[in-house]
Amino acid sequence: MATLLPALVTGLVLASSPAIRYSSAFRAETFVRTPGLAERADRSVLEDVVLTPRGQAILYTPRLEVKAILEPQFMLRRTLSQPTLEVLTFFFLRGEYQLRRGLKVWAMESATYGTFPFEDFRVPAPVSGGGDRLLDANRYIYAETMAGVDVTGIRRTYIGAYVAYVINGLLDPPTTIRTRSETDRVTPAQYSVELRAQAFHSLTRRFVLGLHLYGRDVDFSTGARLTQLQSTQVTQYQFHPLVQGKLELGVAVGERLPQREEFSGLKPFLLQPMGDASLTVPVPVGYHWPVQAKLSARYVPYISPFTTIVYPRMEQAVALEWKGRRQAQVNLEMALAQSATQGFHAPDGEERVTLKFQWPLTRTSAVVASGRLLRLREFLISDDPLYKWFAGVGLVIRQENGRL
Repeated sequence: MATLLPALVTGLVLASSPAIRYSSAFRAETFVRTPGLAERADRSVLEDVVLTPRGQAILYTPRLEVKAILEPQFMLRRTLSQPTLEVLTFFFLRGEYQLRRGLKVWAMESATYGTFPFEDFRVPAPVSGGGDRLLDANRYIYAETMAGVDVTGIRRTYIGAYVAYVINGLLDPPTTIRTRSETDRVTPAQYSVELRAQAFHSLTRRFVLGLHLYGRDVDFSTGARLTQLQSTQVTQYQFHPLVQGKLELGVAVGERLPQREEFSGLKPFLLQPMGDASLTVPVPVGYHWPVQAKLSARYVPYISPFTTIVYPRMEQAVALEWKGRRQAQVNLEMALAQSATQGFHAPDGEERVTLKFQWPLTRTSAVVASGRLLRLREFLISDDPLYKWFAGVGLVIRQENGRL
């Protein structure tokens, strides 16, 4: 699959005369925050400066479109107390080709690679044969390789499917799980093959029915493995141009293999109902009601990043969004989650409040601000809830719509 995208792009670009659109942006932000879960610090509040240049180019012909994004992020951690440079690089490449009207194939490659050069970050981890080894815990990657097809040639119907390979975790991941460790909260790495297919049909302009299939086979660096298949039926109805409801009901089946003796009592077979309901409504604020509210509730399988155990979790959220002129925007989200299981993860969950703000200064610049407050309950880390927060403000400069 990794060779599909270069071959697709090379062959199709040579067959036509492409045009190119490009854009660039630069973002400078400063943050105050609490230390991360896996970060050692002698202060409860830290300061960061983050500089993010971004370049984007789109090559296109009547049938072909190729989009590329490069976004390195330079983070000067602990700016005032102990300056440390952390580099995070994001790369995105997607190519799509229209074989004929209503039939499109596409391939995508994206990767985020980061280094975390904090002092004393090489942590000891036990090995299965006994003893300890030092983890090279400062190199992280999240990568997705995908290929898919979209069918829109059937009246009022959309059909899409893709297959993907995903890597998420440290390049030198832990092979065992440690509990109650204040100095080692490094999570296991995940390597997964995913398959997703979905079909939607508009019975009327307001009423849409759909079917969603999702399967994954996940290997963890600890030796655990999860094979899972989810099937949900989707119903979407537009009560009013400003009011829309969505309901998904289905089931998840699969097999999970534990990797520790403490978890040997868990049943390997997984059978769990699933549900997702949401309602989008306007909020009567202002003459034109520019504020949209989205209420959502979910009951879904959740993979613990620390134990790799899969258990049902209930999630609820209220999201408010205001959009003004020239990309002015305010987003506020309040969310909570609670496990719906017994045993190890019974008390686990989280409460979260997130705020994002953007206000344009000129046609090419804007002031941005963001913040988050998180109350995390994770038994593997601590018996008591953990409180994490950050707040930041910055400036964004954009240059759009260049052409070659």
